[in-house]
Amino acid sequence: MESDNLDNNLGKIIEEHRVACMTTNSLKEILKLFQKEDKDPTYNITKLKAHASHSQEDTPIVDDEKYGVVGYLDKRIDSFLIDYKLNFDEDGNEINPIDKKGIETIKKDMNKVGIEDAAVEFLRVLIKDPKIGQLAGVNEELFHITLISDPVDSDLDRNKIKEHPVNEYLIREYGFKYRILHTKKLIDRKQELTVPKTQHKYIIYWTGNTIYSLKSPKKVARYLKEVHYGEYKLLKRYGVGSEDTLVLLGADR
Repeated sequence: MESDNLDNNLGKIIEEHRVACMTTNSLKEILKLFQKEDKDPTYNITKLKAHASHSQEDTPIVDDEKYGVVGYLDKRIDSFLIDYKLNFDEDGNEINPIDKKGIETIKKDMNKVGIEDAAVEFLRVLIKDPKIGQLAGVNEELFHITLISDPVDSDLDRNKIKEHPVNEYLIREYGFKYRILHTKKLIDRKQELTVPKTQHKYIIYWTGNTIYSLKSPKKVARYLKEVHYGEYKLLKRYGVGSEDTLVLLGADR
């Protein structure tokens, strides 16, 4: 009887959770989708890591501390790295927001190195949307969301990546490796600012590859996918494999 209850609980967890994804890790597309607007912005990128090569040779021709960009130009190999963090001055004003001007600066740095695009590894964005709070039962309108690049699970999500021409360059440049941006964390900003990190209660929190590691309520995930992930939206449905590992069962636009 105890075993039957456990099986039922596992089934319920999978049924109630979905993973919202983006089927591109193109830096240019991410910057376009989450650009900060001047008035009442919906999005504000607070952290971003991307690369176009792991090699770093000689002296960089681009070294932009403001936006965390380092670019190398060499006869054998070009390299472009960005490790960006939103910074503030003593009065709390943003120094280096990824707004229209910031995006133009980053693109100029890429052009100097001769890089067409770069692969986003890590992305954190502040999203202003009270509907997320309503769906999650949190009376807030500002949320921090974290997306991380992972390898695809199977042909189910690999084929979705192939649908976008913008991905062809990245796939070719990275040895035909297919990667996808998964939503790993979602938390309201007030909690981040007022509650100790050890006591944070995340709306979405996905940390491993077992059924017990996945917390991503489907109504929240579905809303993020539909409203905030543009043409690259995807919702993944998981089942239980051996040793309670997650197995991808479906991937739908």
